[in-house]
Amino acid sequence: MHKVLQRLRSSDAGMSLLEVVVAMMIFAIVSLGVLQSLTTVLTVTRDNRARVVATNLASQEIDLARSAEDVFQLFDASYTKTLNGDDFTVVRSTGWVSAGDDTVACSAGGGALRYKRINVEVTWPNMRPGTEPVRFDTLLAPNNRINDPALGTILVSVTGGAGDGIAGVSVSAKPSSPAAGAQTPTKTIANTNVQGCTFILKVVPGNYDVTVSRSGFVTDDGQNSAPNKLASVAAGKAVSISFNYDDAVDYRLDYVAATAPSKVQMPSNLATTMLSSYGPFISPAANSKAEFFRNSVELFPWRSGYEVFAGRYIPQPQDTSSGEKYCLSTNPAAWPDVVQAGVTYSSPPNVVTAAEPGGTANAVVPMGLVPISGLSGSYIRAVSQPAVDGSGDPGCTQGDILTYLKVESGTTHIALPYGTWKIEKLTGSKWGVLGSILSPILGGGSVASETVIVDPRVAS
Repeated sequence: MHKVLQRLRSSDAGMSLLEVVVAMMIFAIVSLGVLQSLTTVLTVTRDNRARVVATNLASQEIDLARSAEDVFQLFDASYTKTLNGDDFTVVRSTGWVSAGDDTVACSAGGGALRYKRINVEVTWPNMRPGTEPVRFDTLLAPNNRINDPALGTILVSVTGGAGDGIAGVSVSAKPSSPAAGAQTPTKTIANTNVQGCTFILKVVPGNYDVTVSRSGFVTDDGQNSAPNKLASVAAGKAVSISFNYDDAVDYRLDYVAATAPSKVQMPSNLATTMLSSYGPFISPAANSKAEFFRNSVELFPWRSGYEVFAGRYIPQPQDTSSGEKYCLSTNPAAWPDVVQAGVTYSSPPNVVTAAEPGGTANAVVPMGLVPISGLSGSYIRAVSQPAVDGSGDPGCTQGDILTYLKVESGTTHIALPYGTWKIEKLTGSKWGVLGSILSPILGGGSVASETVIVDPRVAS
């Protein structure tokens, strides 16, 4: 560069094009370095300014937590606040610390509660790579003494179908039988908080029946009545009791497809299986009429929903030699695919039905139809049979008996769950087989001697 300037001073010929290009390249390199330095300075300055703001927000949140009048009402929380053009996200996490120095949720038991740990974390957009969020921690002790070496604590948690805590659930505790020294708590027990927790403090050691209740709620096993569990309280200890309890979903079930023939007669004692990822729920028959096509079942709102099919589905035990009952036939998905004469027969996939807590869900319950004739005024029943060899029936050892009211005039079909059945007629005071009958018109069934196989598989 020095030589270029010296030449300019000593000659009127000017600079060559090459010299100009070289000079511009040198200038560009220097400018890029300066620009990069300025950008880095601005980025660091902006990040430092954001970090100062985040620190102030975290400090403010810690001060608010420390000023809380009741540490039991201090919960997890998060919010976003816009300052200086940046959106700062503040997350507060809380947890009780037990006597064993473990941070526990309301559903964890063990040692007595000591204090509450508060963690505050603040983040913001465009954080520099490798930059850590701003974090503050503090410990809070209740204003009043909550433990007594001669007394215990019951921690109660209520969880909904989505896995979150359910607030506003009433909780009660009373001496069980045998009470083992338990006494009815003298202080009012608060409803569950926003985390689904409540704490029964300074409880006399003994056995307690802990009950939760709320209108319209059901347990995970479909019980509408207020559930209770046993809590055995020891001196200086905390015991945890947890419930799956949430606003019920009203499952409205329609039996037999709309395309079915007219005058179909249903079993009067038909059970319905609602299968979730947590296991089957068997709904008992809700109708005593010979013909019904609709039912309503209130169930726990598992987020994963339910598969619905007629009959009692019982999963097969791992050890089939144990003699434990099972029934797979009613579940269409349990029937294996088969190929006959070059055609593949497979079961249609089970439909999963779900709804939000307190909502409604509609589902069609698939069933097979068996044609009958000449039985007007008769009583008939269907008796579950072991699978016929080679039929593809996955098997059922439950041995259900489905009954029908007196066959009405004009009845053309009876509805049956999937599986192998023997149809019997009441003659006098004895049940006898009908003999050979036609195969079902729906379900692709086949017939063995005195039995009918209701098969869900269709050509695909």
